[in-house]
Amino acid sequence: MAKRQSRGTRALLEEIGDLGSLDNVTPSLQGTGAKVINIVLDRIRPDPAQPRRVLPEVIRQEFLAGHINARQALERWEALVAEEASRLGRPRPDWRALLDRNPDDRGDDIALDAPGQPGPEEDALRAIVATAATIRHGGQVSPITVSEVEGGAYFRIETGERRYWAHHWLNTWLGDGFDQIQCIVVPQASPWRQAAENTSREGLSAMAMARQLATLLLDLYDIHPPQDGPVPNDWYRQALNYRVPRGEGEALRAALGGIERAQFSRIQALLRLPDAVWELADRYRLEERRLRPVLRLQDEAVQLQVVRLMVERGLSADKVEKLVESGNVERVLHGDAPSPQTDFGETVSERVANRWPTLASQVQDANLELVADQWLKRQKPDAIRSQVAALRRLLELVEREIEQKAKGSD
Repeated sequence: MAKRQSRGTRALLEEIGDLGSLDNVTPSLQGTGAKVINIVLDRIRPDPAQPRRVLPEVIRQEFLAGHINARQALERWEALVAEEASRLGRPRPDWRALLDRNPDDRGDDIALDAPGQPGPEEDALRAIVATAATIRHGGQVSPITVSEVEGGAYFRIETGERRYWAHHWLNTWLGDGFDQIQCIVVPQASPWRQAAENTSREGLSAMAMARQLATLLLDLYDIHPPQDGPVPNDWYRQALNYRVPRGEGEALRAALGGIERAQFSRIQALLRLPDAVWELADRYRLEERRLRPVLRLQDEAVQLQVVRLMVERGLSADKVEKLVESGNVERVLHGDAPSPQTDFGETVSERVANRWPTLASQVQDANLELVADQWLKRQKPDAIRSQVAALRRLLELVEREIEQKAKGSD
């Protein structure tokens, strides 16, 4: 497949500069064929290839496949948040109160925000509601950009999907006064302009960045995503088979927010992770540094289990790195798991060696009958016999070392 001419990339980047400030975008687009109009929400559809995910994945797939409409998608999202809040012991959010709150008035923040940490689904939906409240009280400052599809039968979102869902939220809660959204209609959608919006407004998650990288790299080879229904992850994985064309590296990395060359390769490698990991990484906005060590595990099922453990315990990148390097992954996953504070870099031998001197020094001061009684109650006889035999071997080794050192000192 021949690559696209580099002149096209530079021209698109120049156009990105023209669209950089959406607040005053109309003058900069004069003469380019773009126009600003109000469009009914029902005539607009999100881009199925948008690297940044807005809806939870299970709802997104149903919506893009046409199985549910926008109102039903938001209702299912609300239900997911309610289930998540119940699991976390949090009250269900008061969506009407959050929508009524003027973003410029911070006096009610404490009263409206429940104590504790919201889950990822609630966090994401709260962001949509916050955008809706901003639009309600201050108007839509930035239009979204869309392109015509099928001769104007409908419009596809290029940038601004979160504002689109915020308008749907307003339309659901407040009525038809918000059934239209201000749009900039561009002659042709550009993944490069989309990338500029994604990287400038809010940092992308690691997997969103990987999809963004794949979309731009494949675009350089004139490979474009399917436009009907959800885009499968295997489409993005095609980017693993392509290198950056000569002369395009600087422009491509700039479109991704100015990342370094080494970072580009690490993000591209994330495309090898299985679908289930993509979904978890999106939902919890996991960083590339935390996902990087998982790639060294060969079994996809183990990769998923490690990412789940990472989420459940809030493991740092260093902890994940040490866990993978230790070779103890299977042991940790099968129940012999240290506490979240444990250094996963220790092997079993290192852990015993580090803790045994302190424990042994306490044995002489302990009630040995109580220790023996509890030992016998908590473990089966065969297990105790095996442990006693190991302790005898340890004592023999220690006594031998003491004798040798004593002889050496003579």
